[in-house]
Amino acid sequence: MSTVGFDFRNERCVVAVSKHSSIVCFDEEQCFLGVSGAATNTPNPKNSILLIMRSIIGRPFADLELQQDLQALPFSVTEGPDGFPLIHARYSCETKSFTPIQILGMVFSNMKRLAEMNLNASVVDCCIGIPVYFTDLQRRAVLEVAKIAGLNPVKLMHETTATALAYGMYETDLSENKQRNVAFVDIGRDSMQVCIAAFKEGEMKILAHSFDRSVGGRDFDEVLFHSFAEQLKSRYKIDAFQHAIACSKLRDACEKLKEVLRSNPEALLYVECLIDDKYVRGYMKRDEFEQITTPIVERVKKPLEEALLDAKFTVDDIYSVEVVGSESRVPAIINILTKFFGKEPMRTMNANECVSRGCALECARLSSNFKVKDLRKECDKGCVLDCAFFNPLFQVKEFQVQESFPFPIALQWKGPTQDSDNGKTENQSCLVFSKGNLIPSVKALTFYRTGTFNVDVLYADARELQAPSKISTFTAVTSRTHFDEVFRIHTGIRLILGNHGPT
Repeated sequence: MSTVGFDFRNERCVVAVSKHSSIVCFDEEQCFLGVSGAATNTPNPKNSILLIMRSIIGRPFADLELQQDLQALPFSVTEGPDGFPLIHARYSCETKSFTPIQILGMVFSNMKRLAEMNLNASVVDCCIGIPVYFTDLQRRAVLEVAKIAGLNPVKLMHETTATALAYGMYETDLSENKQRNVAFVDIGRDSMQVCIAAFKEGEMKILAHSFDRSVGGRDFDEVLFHSFAEQLKSRYKIDAFQHAIACSKLRDACEKLKEVLRSNPEALLYVECLIDDKYVRGYMKRDEFEQITTPIVERVKKPLEEALLDAKFTVDDIYSVEVVGSESRVPAIINILTKFFGKEPMRTMNANECVSRGCALECARLSSNFKVKDLRKECDKGCVLDCAFFNPLFQVKEFQVQESFPFPIALQWKGPTQDSDNGKTENQSCLVFSKGNLIPSVKALTFYRTGTFNVDVLYADARELQAPSKISTFTAVTSRTHFDEVFRIHTGIRLILGNHGPT
């Protein structure tokens, strides 16, 4: 048996150090997954399901951000009877409906199969990387998907924490006494995440998390797409918005143009057979690209400021800045990071694989299939770590991880108060876990009540999440069956902030 780390993105996913597509494409006879799904995406956009992991999974259909995301998706999505999205695609000569969990379950199953083929061993235990801003609904949806795929997720790990672990595990010059503070900036296709971690020899502590869910590569792509769509409309009399295949082709071309502009002052856009066998061309300079994307780039500063504020640091306290993610090479972003921190960002890590590598290491640390032991005296460090990825006979270098939860958690209840004799009730609340609380943590609360009552678990501040504040409701039952005015029974409640969130 082996353990693996999964990093699932909207359009690609990585198992340990193997990258694959996360697109699911249906046709009249079969379902295409991974590489074959990506190859079928452009000619069949209405039946190619992508952007599931971050844009749709675990989000109610009425979610405002989801509604904005759906406008750019070529496939059909409607509201299901439970208030969550239903995805529609042509499959087996008829239109079928799928939940996001079912679609993502296909991707998970495919990644498990690929991992088992490469490892030549069964895969059950896994550590799954998730964005730090995932709500409780989204975290539970990921756990349900893993269960469908026959996986045992030992931990849902924040992606920036996984990146920090992959960094710290390989660093050989960490001090036992002097703390090294490193800022990790992950700018991917869909979002931006920032984490500040403190390192010492053999240990790591997460000091702060911050994020912006709507700053990423697809935002740059959308600006380019709309710019060139207007050019094509005026120059070629082509309205790309009216044709799904044309939209798909133009988006692909804009993404390629953006890649060229990373290292060149200008780039050409060329699309074959956009509509009715028409060949179209476009042109853009990097200066123009940076000008039209200035509002997006400026938003990079806010998560950086929030992370420093939560960590109670200044830029002078930061030893180095590690930048990862698919958009980490955009010159305008690098410039703004350099100006903010006063130092050049480092790229010592693989920008696309560091999350899955960190997840694999964390899974090996937590899984019962591995022993944790300091092997530095037995062989070279690099050899030990490389072997630990693939062979359960090897042991993992000892490294302590102190994770933090990015949102404050509170309890709220309604019932008779301790000094209430007239039967009236009132709302009461209590902050249980503050922002940045260490994981895992356990809090015990005692209530004096004469009967059964309900307790709500809430996000104490849901403004960052832009989601409903309520996480769940549970009923507290006292141990006595008869009550009178004399007896008030104390009821204990334990709230656990664990690897998967509050329970």
